[in-house]
Amino acid sequence: MDRVFSWCRRRSPRGPGAEDNACNEILSNRDSCSTLDSQQKMEIQEPAVLTGVTVMSPRESEHLLGQAEAEGPHRRRLLVPANGADPTDTLRLSFDYFSHVVPFNSWNSLMRLMGLTDNDIQVARASAACTEDALYEMLMRWVKKVGRKASVHSLLEALERLGERYAKETIEAHLVGSGMFIYREDEAGSAVS
Repeated sequence: MDRVFSWCRRRSPRGPGAEDNACNEILSNRDSCSTLDSQQKMEIQEPAVLTGVTVMSPRESEHLLGQAEAEGPHRRRLLVPANGADPTDTLRLSFDYFSHVVPFNSWNSLMRLMGLTDNDIQVARASAACTEDALYEMLMRWVKKVGRKASVHSLLEALERLGERYAKETIEAHLVGSGMFIYREDEAGSAVS
């Protein structure tokens, strides 16, 4: 496949449409090429498998997911500390990791969504030994401010609202992969720390 498509791209300087036309012509003539070995024939046939793929915008896929959730029983996967450990203390153990995943430019916005004031954020930044410790300090200030109401779910929901889905999913995977948190199914949709 690479040989056929890379040849198409080099030979058609007129743009992507010309590339597609040249590639389609080669693919339609593939049966007449008797010099291709069986491996090359398999590589050429692979793109045909993708003809049934539907591309959706994120808004369309979210809409479909929302419909599926509405049709079925409302289940939410909750993260709970493994071995019955304290939820806030267990979450606090991961704060150092978060600064490597949450983009630097989102730290202030995230902490505002989680209830810190601009003054709280500036005080936390000033008390950090280095830039990388600033998010840790902000998260610690958040825990001190809200106490036992600080939960992994509020953090993950704030990341989702901020549009930092990759960071949310990466943190969630890290918490589960590290063995600190496990999933529990919740049918009622109630929040558990």
